[in-house]
Amino acid sequence: MPKNFCRHPDCNKQIPRDQFYCPQTHGAFSRKRTPESLKKEVLGKIRRFNRLNGRIPAKKEMYDAYGKARDVFGTWNKAVEAAGFQTNPVMFAKKYVARDGHKCDSLAEKIIDEWFLSKGISHKRSVPYPEYNKLTCDFVVNKTFIEFFGLKGELREYDRTVSLKRKLSRKHRFKLIELKPTHLFPKNKLDQVLGFLV
Repeated sequence: MPKNFCRHPDCNKQIPRDQFYCPQTHGAFSRKRTPESLKKEVLGKIRRFNRLNGRIPAKKEMYDAYGKARDVFGTWNKAVEAAGFQTNPVMFAKKYVARDGHKCDSLAEKIIDEWFLSKGISHKRSVPYPEYNKLTCDFVVNKTFIEFFGLKGELREYDRTVSLKRKLSRKHRFKLIELKPTHLFPKNKLDQVLGFLV
């Protein structure tokens, strides 16, 4: 059975599964945090994120609310549904359309595409790699290939494709920028990673 730790940000004590905070150190804090108040807090954060960003948050973007959501709703998706939204789909099951009309395979690709749009950067989607017409790059800006490798390390076939794309970039001497989930979640770092394109 997984261990349970105190939810207070300054504490890491292991506590019984039915508690949110360690009673000795943060007992007063615990009494203020009823399941109902935690539900209200989580739902408020999800709804506020939606108002600001026009979409529901991925759990990686809400690390401060994710544990609380699991505690009081059972799963992140149940918290999203309780907030009145449809949950994020399984990988590649749902396509997204960016504001510039580009079709994207994931929410992450949509975020990247819309970052380009917000910076006024002309970009292309799904550009074929040299020698492999069926192998496409997520984004191309000038002659720079930009990939979001969101499943790297999770699927063998995906990792083989990543290796092939790297090999082709070396062979044909074009720059390949590899974006990872940590460049987007929990905080968007595209300004730092891709800012040189502006």
